Amino acid sequence: MTPELIESSSKMDELLKQLNGVSLIAVDTEFFRETTYYPQLALVQIATGSIVACIDPLAFDAKPALKKLLLDNNITKIFHSCSQDLEVLFYYLGEAPGAIYDTQIANALLTEHQQIGYASLVENELGTLLDKSQTRTNWLRRPLTQKQIQYAGDDVLYLYQLQHVLDKKLQQLGRKTWFDEESSKLSNEKNSFQVATDKLWRRVKGATKLTRSKLAIVQSIAIWREQLAQQKDKTRRKILSDDNIIQLAIDPPENISALTPYLDRSSNFNDKEKQQLFETIHTARNCPKNEWPDNRFNVLDNQQKALVKNLQQYVSNQAEKLGISSTILCSKKDLEQLIALHNQPDELQQSKLNILQGWRFRCIGQHLMETIKNNSEENQVS
Repeated sequence: MTPELIESSSKMDELLKQLNGVSLIAVDTEFFRETTYYPQLALVQIATGSIVACIDPLAFDAKPALKKLLLDNNITKIFHSCSQDLEVLFYYLGEAPGAIYDTQIANALLTEHQQIGYASLVENELGTLLDKSQTRTNWLRRPLTQKQIQYAGDDVLYLYQLQHVLDKKLQQLGRKTWFDEESSKLSNEKNSFQVATDKLWRRVKGATKLTRSKLAIVQSIAIWREQLAQQKDKTRRKILSDDNIIQLAIDPPENISALTPYLDRSSNFNDKEKQQLFETIHTARNCPKNEWPDNRFNVLDNQQKALVKNLQQYVSNQAEKLGISSTILCSKKDLEQLIALHNQPDELQQSKLNILQGWRFRCIGQHLMETIKNNSEENQVS
């Protein structure tokens, strides 16, 4: 099917008329974010069983029409590995779409492939080999070639077909409720793309090796960098590299001029920005201990580590019986958290664990809890 390129409001209005009354559409986006903080939307692809359209938001103001279409919760939107698409649309529309059907998640509940790529899934389920030649193309460049348009259209043409195949399999295996539970989490998290600043130090490579007092400096600089990156719409690294943040924390400058060796000339900081950075570091150096970032974690003892190993084997066996990846069922980190939280009164933290919710709890969570409880009682007796 040849995709239609939508480059005007009049064509977009015609498309909306054609889509009137539909309850299911396939959606994909093309974007660019190599040099900017915010992703730049370059194309939105839409498909049904009879329509394939590529909407060019650079050619006209597509936002009102896309809001009407993509923010309608009566229409289920099919994506494959939706997180980046939802983030791009969140910044473009001001809100991320709801009512999401993610084919990567659907496949993960059916096979051992937890994060299968779109092209591989199309080949596995539909027997079609997709052209991958445009994977690294610059989608902001105009005019778009016919090859680019066809490539972009194929991303949703087969996506629409995949949904029907995967959904039938989910229902046959009695796992549609599993999928619905996973999808509800997407809806709950759909507008969480704005970066939380309380633990930004974790995004700085090498920070985990530092003392908590040095981490306080890293955290403060990271917040300053994040805010400036947003203001200038530049990548974090273009503002200040992770290596330089670490060095500034290890050997903080005593005056503004001492900042110079750490600042990339291409960043072009003005005097006000340099002053803000210096004051940020100075304030962090005098930060009270109770405000230092907490990089401590619960270290399991030898008995608990042995228990983790035994539980991992159980999870692996159950995952094999179910024909899915052990990681999507219960990761090693999940097990460690479950053991660490055992006997602690913090029910809120326990309730956040995936393994204690929904289909995972029904499949293995209850057994894991009982095993941990019995192990704890045996250790107390001995």
